[in-house]
Amino acid sequence: MLFRLASTIDLTAEALRQVEQSLPELAQQGHWQERYRRLMQLAKQLPAIPEEHRPNSALIDGCESRAWLMHYHDGATDKHYFLFESDARIVKALLAVLLCQINGMSTADLKNTKLEQCLQRLHLTQHLSQSRARGLTAVIQRLKTIQSS
Repeated sequence: MLFRLASTIDLTAEALRQVEQSLPELAQQGHWQERYRRLMQLAKQLPAIPEEHRPNSALIDGCESRAWLMHYHDGATDKHYFLFESDARIVKALLAVLLCQINGMSTADLKNTKLEQCLQRLHLTQHLSQSRARGLTAVIQRLKTIQSS
């Protein structure tokens, strides 16, 4: 299957819109196991990024499993888009929950977003292992670097 960046960005953006629409339902889940199950279902909706299109520069240091975060800025529309992949479905789902809230934002909106609050609103971080939490912190640090550039 041929990898096309523009269509993958579009497919990812559509999948992230679906994830974003699922956030209220996710927040209503009473038990962590139900949230976890729903997160895993959400991760299945996201397009896969072939390994040959995951640059080493996009690899997130500090994640227990391998995770890649790729950022694209459309200068014509001033919109920021993200592609991501992970060896672990739960990591991919957590990235989706975080990124669905910022994908497609303008530079000004992205700079003004409090990234930590995006996950805290859903009460997801308290259920993560220390290693997963460290990995998520590493992703947020990478996004903060993008925010400040």
